[in-house]
Amino acid sequence: MIRKVDLVMWTKNSSKLLPVVLSRTEGVIPSEVVGSKIIIDDHSTDDTVEVARSLGWEVYDNPGSGIFDAFEAALHLVSSDFFISVEHDIILSKDWWRKISRYMEDDKVAVAQGVRVATHPVLRKMDEYIIERCNEKRKNHCLSIDNNLYHTKILRKFRVNVHDHAKARKFLEGKGFKWIIDRSVISGHIRPTIHYLIEHDYRMHKIMPQQDKRKNLAKSFMLLIYSPIRALHMAIKKRCLLMLAVYPLDRIAIF
Repeated sequence: MIRKVDLVMWTKNSSKLLPVVLSRTEGVIPSEVVGSKIIIDDHSTDDTVEVARSLGWEVYDNPGSGIFDAFEAALHLVSSDFFISVEHDIILSKDWWRKISRYMEDDKVAVAQGVRVATHPVLRKMDEYIIERCNEKRKNHCLSIDNNLYHTKILRKFRVNVHDHAKARKFLEGKGFKWIIDRSVISGHIRPTIHYLIEHDYRMHKIMPQQDKRKNLAKSFMLLIYSPIRALHMAIKKRCLLMLAVYPLDRIAIF
């Protein structure tokens, strides 16, 4: 029996990205397993909604604001036993479905994901450095919600909010479930320029809820203080001198 999965995406002024991202997503996930194709739009001011609907996706307004409100809205709309979330700037790896779908056979897997690296060559090296450092001690460094397979019933049963990835993973593991990160599945994260990344990270953290900003302030400050040392290690490890400037600038933008 074919197990159906719903596809979920959240968008905001994404009209230029949608044709390539949706085309790759539908090319990677076999059509015979796809149930609903749901987009939660975060009040776009361009023609994102029209483009998405023209490409065959159902579009709903975000009842709140931001990715995590969009995720909650999507969780209420999905009807399949499993659903897949893909962000509007993710180019899924061609082997994503072949490798990630196998985790559906394990009833203890609540979430399974791959990893993603920037499309810009320098930023890709920075992402690769982070992925290479993911181990048991740093197991949360590669957490994301942008190329994930979810077991719908488990998330609904425990009313899991993935707003805090690390907290959600710890909670699920405490209940005896698994959050799998398969580092062999590497998708692309659309980052055309270094300036694009820094501006993006600045905007994302500017709109972060105040309680999250206060919670992360000390950690962000320490990461900023030590960013030159980390940048030097990155530059040596990945043989890329530009890391000496790029990583500290990104930490400044986030702080």
